[in-house]
Amino acid sequence: MSTLEAFHAVITDDNAPQIIRDHVVDALQYALRNHAGYFTRKELQWLAQWDDSRIPIAAEKILSEMKAA
Repeated sequence: MSTLEAFHAVITDDNAPQIIRDHVVDALQYALRNHAGYFTRKELQWLAQWDDSRIPIAAEKILSEMKAA
């Protein structure tokens, strides 16, 4: 969870370069889409609440798949 908190800090930091923020978001999206099993339900629920819409969409999709299974 601490790594995700660090990623969140970078994404929400207005002083961080946009290219770095975009890379963090891209990496998280890739991990969510291709390696969702690495994340706990608690982490997915937290990711689903992030301000950046790209991460919550991917997290919500996984959570809904978990509920359906």
